[in-house]
Amino acid sequence: MTLQLTWQGSDSALAAPLVLDLIRLVDLAAARGEQGGLGHLAFFFKSPVNSELHNLADQYALLCRHVLAA
Repeated sequence: MTLQLTWQGSDSALAAPLVLDLIRLVDLAAARGEQGGLGHLAFFFKSPVNSELHNLADQYALLCRHVLAA
């Protein structure tokens, strides 16, 4: 009997920088006093919460506007 296992962690290696960006953006939102579903983070999710945008370019523009707002 032979048991073979092939594990490739390429997805996790690609996701790690995205998770770090999300942590930084959520920390920024908390510092600004924001709560609940953060619609401006729709860019990072397939099914975003509190966002009606499904166009990636529009989601990215929303994220940039929100981050650059004082």
